[in-house]
Amino acid sequence: MVDGPDEFDRKILSLLQGDGRISMTDLAERVGLSPSPCARRVKRLEDEGYIDRYVALLNARKLGVGLSAFVNIRLKSQTRDAFDRFDAEVAHIPEIVGCHLVTGSYDYLLQVRVGDIDQFRTFMRDRLTAVEGVAETQSSIVLEQLKSTTAIPFAN
Repeated sequence: MVDGPDEFDRKILSLLQGDGRISMTDLAERVGLSPSPCARRVKRLEDEGYIDRYVALLNARKLGVGLSAFVNIRLKSQTRDAFDRFDAEVAHIPEIVGCHLVTGSYDYLLQVRVGDIDQFRTFMRDRLTAVEGVAETQSSIVLEQLKSTTAIPFAN
């Protein structure tokens, strides 16, 4: 795809974002193609990296990890080695479900999922502040999630 996804491809991608388990027959019907050409397009979108992977989105509250927090991190040093060490350490901390290198006053923005405020306190005290190079943290506890989506918007 030299020019990127065409209209059919964008429809396929949009529908798969909403339901990754949709049958090829239903997908083809909703896109306006027959199943074989639709399946070829899906395969091509996978092969070309437009579809990264398929996942199941779990209900965090039902699984006992209903508290979500965002934590800003400032490192003691902004060297390549300091960033590499931090990246390597947080990659193995399961409570951190999102980690972003950011601009501004802090170096990283983390999204953390734990069961409750006691678990968050323990996580901060025993896990996160123990990571080498962490100079400062600032936390925000999520009181209510108003919107959450994994969908990528398409410019039409």
